[in-house]
Formats: sequence, structure tokens, C-alpha cells
Amino acid sequence: MFFKNPFLHLAFTISFFPFFGLSAAPGDILVGTSPLALKPIDINNFEIATGLRRRASEDFSHLDPGTQAQLIYGRPGNDGQLLLANMTLFAPDGLQIVMMERFEPLTSAVDCKGDDGEMSLTFKSQEVFDHAINTWGFINEAQEERFLLIANHDGCGPDEERQPYLITDIREDKAKLTTYLTAQPAPWSDVAGTYDLDFGRAAMPQPGSHSGPQRRGLLGDIFNGVKDVIGGVGDVISDVGDVLSGDIAFDKSANFPVTIGVPGENHPIINTPPFSIACTDCYVTGSFQAIGHLSVEGFKLQEFTLAASPQDFAAKLQLDANITASLGSSDSLQQTIELFKAPVPGAGIVVPQIFSLGAIMSYEVGVSSSFSGSASMTFGITASMPNTAAVTADVLRPGQSSATGFEGGVFDPFFNLNELSASLTMAAFAQPKLSFEVAITKVGKLGIALGVKGPVISASLTAGNSRSSMLHLFIMKQASAPKNPAPPKQAFN
Repeated sequence: MFFKNPFLHLAFTISFFPFFGLSAAPGDILVGTSPLALKPIDINNFEIATGLRRRASEDFSHLDPGTQAQLIYGRPGNDGQLLLANMTLFAPDGLQIVMMERFEPLTSAVDCKGDDGEMSLTFKSQEVFDHAINTWGFINEAQEERFLLIANHDGCGPDEERQPYLITDIREDKAKLTTYLTAQPAPWSDVAGTYDLDFGRAAMPQPGSHSGPQRRGLLGDIFNGVKDVIGGVGDVISDVGDVLSGDIAFDKSANFPVTIGVPGENHPIINTPPFSIACTDCYVTGSFQAIGHLSVEGFKLQEFTLAASPQDFAAKLQLDANITASLGSSDSLQQTIELFKAPVPGAGIVVPQIFSLGAIMSYEVGVSSSFSGSASMTFGITASMPNTAAVTADVLRPGQSSATGFEGGVFDPFFNLNELSASLTMAAFAQPKLSFEVAITKVGKLGIALGVKGPVISASLTAGNSRSSMLHLFIMKQASAPKNPAPPKQAFN
């Protein structure tokens, strides 16, 4: 897909690359990054730390099975930031859901008992014990009755992951205020068939702005459960308290550095005697913010949007061109190469067993030239983008993808002629590209590439003596974009 900004002569490309025939394995990112898994964040601790609740309360309703559950994940990012994900899981196949971390403050002991298929819960009072028996007792009334219990407790499932259990029977020990649940571990590949997932930032939901079942959005994702990440509720409140007490904006995204290339390094582009051209000072500096939202229903992708915004972004393209021999007739060359490609440090996100995303930054340079005679020249451009810029990709509705806020970018071409006895026309462009590769369990894998193609720099020279040589240096506009580009093929229907 192709977008055009008439103010800056920029071309924006948003490309989608579905990988057919590949089973999704979250955590296995194709770009070769090693994203760190986000850790479960306890919802109770989160609500207390963020002020959604003033203190813990004995709310027996947390034992009641429901049709949806909120799961929050996070881990420390760069410069004290937190990477966040907020998932609203909808009950699969008519099963209702109970979140253990919601009612765990009502218990005095939890024992998942290894792999023997039984879990014990000991409650703090007779009242809460009776409520649990009355609420869960329906599963003993018929063989097909059951509910889903999601545990976030040491010894229940893999370390630092939530584990779903299918609960099919309950027995009790009234004297000990203990229930014994017949619990079969359920793989996320069976459970996570319908859900909404937001990642990258915390967003305060507007009252009454939900569609469908009510969900919290990402407000607290920012601190919740850092209990597992940092260690203990007290640490959460003390370590994160400095951030909480500041003027934090809850819609802030995490920044990821994208510096690529080293100033002054030489990278040959064309070396075809008698003509050579090299990138002698080409690099990108800055960072980007990224947020995303996806919706899955019945293991089919219903919605996926991904937005990225450059922050303090600057780039330089400096080319040295040399024609070392005089030619009797004109000749031409054209080449496009990828100078750099590297994973973005810290930008990987993995929700274990459910979703994973990795990011990679690349820098592409294209040159074309027609020439006769001999010449030596250096030319290029420095550029910066405003922090208001943003590119949004809508995977299932490509026509709704957009590039906005790029007005105000700065582009400074430069030129230095070292030697000239030729007729020469040279054009070049640079295109930084941010690519994401995503794996969604039992749905598939796909790639999303967000590219910003800079203006084409063109230099035309006519040889003569030092007084009669002529130079024209200008920025060429990008070709107009088609009004209705054909959407790319989609992997998810």
C-alpha cells in the first residue's frame, strides 16, 4: 500500500506479509529477535497501586464464574519504562471463567499438588468457604458441568505464567475449610480462542465508550503486577511510586531505540568500473513508540491494528560518486540495496502461549545515474521527522491504514563537486523501514512493514570550464499514489 504526503514529498509504504502454512508458535519470532516474555501482573495489586481500589476487600463475588476475565502482563522496558499488555479473555465454548488471583486474598493456602489432577484451596473463614461450595457445587450435579479456573500462583503451571485448569468436580473438608478440585491443565491453544489484546501503553477508557462486553482497557497495565517483575507489593508501590506521584500521562507508549548505522562508515553500493558510488555517512538515530490492538474470535483474527510513531528521529544519506575514466558515450546504472538490518533492542513482546511480536529496523538506499566523462562528487541529505508523525497499519482493512502528522519535517540537501569533466545526472533516495513479525497461537504468523521513503535527491551537471559548468540540485516529488490501491492478500479470513 502506498501513501503520499504532498507537503514533504514523502512516500509511505505499509506492507503485509502473511506466512501461509506456518503454525503460530508465540515466542518464535521470524526476524531472529529474542523478545522477553511479559510476566503476569496480579490484578488486585494493580488496582491498589493505581488507585482503582483503596485497599484489599473481601469480595466474595470474585469466586463467581463469569463470561470474561481481565489478564494483565508486563515487564520493565528501557529507561525505567514498563512494557504492557492487557487481555480480555472471553469464556470458550460456554465455559465460565474464575480468576484465582482475584479471590486468592480470601484463601490461606493454595496447593496445585503437582500432576495428580487435584488442587486444594483452604479458605480464611467459614463464610467464604460456604460461598465457594455454593457457587461451584453445580459441577457435581451433572457430568458435563465444569468451569475454567485460571491460576497465577507459584507451583500452578510453568514458572511466571498463568495456567488454565478445567475444573470438573469438587469435594470438601468442612473442618479444615478446604475444597479439593479435580483440575485438568488446559492448554492456552484450546482456551484462548476469543479475546481482545492491547499492548504497548496504558489507556484510560472513556465512560460508556465500550462496545460489546465491558472491558477496562489498559489504564493500570502500567504498574499492575510489577509484583512478579520487581518482587512484592511493597516494592511495587515504593519503586513505582515515584512514577505514580509524577505527572504521568497514562497514554504514554514505551520508547524503543532504533539507532542503526555508524556515522563515517563506508558502504559500497555500486562498484562497476569506471563508476563507483558508496554510502560514506549513512545512519538513522532516534526511537519509536508502538501500540497495537488485536481481536480474535473463534481462533480467527477479526481486527489487528498497529501504530508506530518516530521520536527524535533523524537520518543522513551521504553518497560519494566517482567516474574514473572518460567514456565516449553515455552510460547508466541503477541499484537499490539494504545497507543495514538489525533487531530493535527490547522491542519484542511475548504473552506466553498466546501472542508474540518482534521488531527489526532496516535502512534501504537507492541510486540511479546516467553519465559520460569523469567526475567526483559528494551529495546527499539530512532529515528529521516531527514527534507528531505516526503510521497506522490496519491489517484486515488496509484501506483504513494511514500516515499522519509528518508536516514540519526538515530536509537539507547538500552537494560538493570535487572534479568534473562530464555530463552527469545522479538521483538517490533513502528509506528507513520498521518491520514487525507477529505470531498468534492457532491463528498464524504475519509480517507488517512500515516504511518512510524520503524525497529523491537529484543532481544534474554539465561539464565545461570552471565558469561554464552548470549544476542543478533539487528534490523530486514522489509519484502520486493510486487512489484505490488493491488490498494485499490476507492470511486470516
